[in-house]
Amino acid sequence: MLQMDTSISSVIEDDPEDMSFSLSQQSSSSETSSSSASEEQGEWDERKWIVNESSIMQLFRTCHICAAQITNKKVTTTGSQLKIEWTCLNNHHGKWASCPDARGMAQNNLLVSAATLFSGTTFTEVHEWASILNLQLLKKSQYYSIQSDYLIPVVHFAYKDHHENLIRRLIRQKAEGESIELCGDARSDSPGYSCKYSTYSFQLVSSNEIIHFIQWVYCICFFAIANSFISILFRQWVTEASSSVAMESQGCRRGLNHLIFNEGVDIDLITTDRATSVRKIMREEFQNVHHEFDPWHVSKGIKKKLVALANKKENQVLQGWIRAILNHFWFLCSSCGESAEELKRQWTSVLHHICGEHTWEQDGRKWACPHPALNPDQQRTKRWLQPESQVFKSLRNIVEDKRLLKDLEQMTRFKHTGSLEVYHNVMLKYLPKRLHFRYDTMVARTQLAILDNNYNVGRQQTETSEGLPRYSMVFPKQSKEWVAKKIYEPTSQYFTQHLVKLVLERREERTPEDIPHVQRPGNIATKERPPKEDLIRKHQFRCPRHTDV
Repeated sequence: MLQMDTSISSVIEDDPEDMSFSLSQQSSSSETSSSSASEEQGEWDERKWIVNESSIMQLFRTCHICAAQITNKKVTTTGSQLKIEWTCLNNHHGKWASCPDARGMAQNNLLVSAATLFSGTTFTEVHEWASILNLQLLKKSQYYSIQSDYLIPVVHFAYKDHHENLIRRLIRQKAEGESIELCGDARSDSPGYSCKYSTYSFQLVSSNEIIHFIQWVYCICFFAIANSFISILFRQWVTEASSSVAMESQGCRRGLNHLIFNEGVDIDLITTDRATSVRKIMREEFQNVHHEFDPWHVSKGIKKKLVALANKKENQVLQGWIRAILNHFWFLCSSCGESAEELKRQWTSVLHHICGEHTWEQDGRKWACPHPALNPDQQRTKRWLQPESQVFKSLRNIVEDKRLLKDLEQMTRFKHTGSLEVYHNVMLKYLPKRLHFRYDTMVARTQLAILDNNYNVGRQQTETSEGLPRYSMVFPKQSKEWVAKKIYEPTSQYFTQHLVKLVLERREERTPEDIPHVQRPGNIATKERPPKEDLIRKHQFRCPRHTDV
């Protein structure tokens, strides 16, 4: 990658490919200058238009001082910047530029680069779009040079300041007696079990901001503090995490260690899925932190078993009960009063209801379903299960599974990771799973996702002109039922304007501060790289010419 000289006396060299055209004619000199790049310029955020080359050249046919014909023009481009030097018959001459320079660099080249990264898109996508329009932009080499020297450092320092403020606020809230409750979940950088990086996020059940972000080698771990996200980026050598599954436990352990011992955050509770490795870590290494399981992940597991059972031909009667069983599970998790025994009792009571038995005796006490009494027609038409049927016995095995009943003891507070999925959707904007990024770019894009999330928490539901809450109607393929979905206020991207200002300021600095150097992760390959020629010969032998596509 090209390294950009940021000294005050230097001017960045033009990429040879950026000189897209040059209509050079010998220009004469004169002490009279009608236009200069040093004239007062507008602000960087002034409005801009796409203008055709022919339309611009119409403005340089005659001299605007004496109306004489312009005889000499020198037109050059540097990426997105167009410069014209002209001389008329009466020897008036001048210079014009489509945008100002920022210490020798076209300002619009900086702005295009900043807009590309800060909007979550990629240079490849922007370049393809511009190519269709024949719109002149900077070349790939200059973009990545600007990204390394200006964009990534700006994102790093902006995130650092934001993070430090959030940590101070969190510690102050704990000192004032507030409980610190987190929930965590992992996100891989690519589908399946072949990911290179894994993101583990913790969320504080009271806000939705990302709080922290540190760097190790290879596995990425993020923390979100409830309505605050705590995001911690870990890099670890591949030998420390042999699979994407192992990454989850590594991220959880390292993240909690950093929060508790490095940041001094006293965590009271954390909610995760039922991953065995995470469960073991919490039980053995963090006994002082109460560990809860996410009902959403548990209900997914229950649904998977119920669907597999109901898909059998002899058990199709169960298909009409799956939704009711899952709704019952969610209801009891939210209404058990933090009592594990009450949660278990309510969960197993579904075995009575599903057989049409709404009052029963258990442990010497009489119990009843909490729903209103059913009328005779409802009782008669409902497809109740028979207690002696095989489908009921199979259902009982699922409901009374010993591991599930034991895990219910850690679901009494109804803490779930639903808000983390919102943040994961934000991450997809900056880190789509179908693309691979270099490590430093991935870190910066993750930090951007954190800033985007943190500056947009607490958005309100929009209202109609009559003052009523707005909803949209959607038809999920999973449930195959129409549902209403809240429409929230659009997100604000104002924070990106602040980042652009910081980019321009960094360009004007004599000696801008560098970000701490982080050793890049080693190659994840488990074998020594062979000579390229050997691989080519092997490929040609394996794929004969007639199979080329």
